[in-house]
Amino acid sequence: MTNDEHELDHDIADAATNVSRGLIIDQPWIGKILRGEKTWEMRSSRTSIRGPIALIEKGSGTVVGVASIVDSLGPLSLHDISENLPKHRVGREIHTKSDYKWNHAWVLDEVIPLSCPVKYRHKQGAVIWVDLDDAAREALQKTFMGVVPRPSKAVSDSTPASVQGSTDQKIPYARDGSSFCREGCNRNGYFTVGDKGSEQRFANYSAALEYLKRMPTAKWRRPNPKGNWGIVSAVGWKDA
Repeated sequence: MTNDEHELDHDIADAATNVSRGLIIDQPWIGKILRGEKTWEMRSSRTSIRGPIALIEKGSGTVVGVASIVDSLGPLSLHDISENLPKHRVGREIHTKSDYKWNHAWVLDEVIPLSCPVKYRHKQGAVIWVDLDDAAREALQKTFMGVVPRPSKAVSDSTPASVQGSTDQKIPYARDGSSFCREGCNRNGYFTVGDKGSEQRFANYSAALEYLKRMPTAKWRRPNPKGNWGIVSAVGWKDA
């Protein structure tokens, strides 16, 4: 195992240790969050909660992922909501209705889907938040301590064959010759990866690289020769 894999395992394990509550989210929204298509969870009020949380699929009785709440925005105007549709994925046919009240965005980062959902005990009356029971918290810790596949095995079947089986020693490179590297792609302590409008920000390089491996085409932000930051797409993978 490489040092990067150790670093990723420790970061994830530490985050899982701190998860004591879960946010209940209905489909299709939670699916979009887990796939990296949605970074704003729309709610009717702000939240003061920050840091790692569990993601619970409504009605399933299971934790299906973990994430971090990094900000709470709002109340947002109809214009703000419409302009940021790629971040929340709530269609105009929904958010333009006169009775639409979900005008606060809870900003999510470092979303990690679980390959094996974790059961929890749902307390009566819990609608938005659930305090995780000890058994669920212990199961989450065990999951992140090694039950889920290692990064080199976590590439989905939809990932191009040229990427499958790659490890942290492989990094994507773009047509202009730039690659996803620790130094050049770190902006104010974060690596930004993903499609435009649904990008993810990671403080951990290995976590960002793992996200890129799961994308059909890896995309990340980096500065061009003039110093302007923009998105590039991978044309291949090479040794780091």
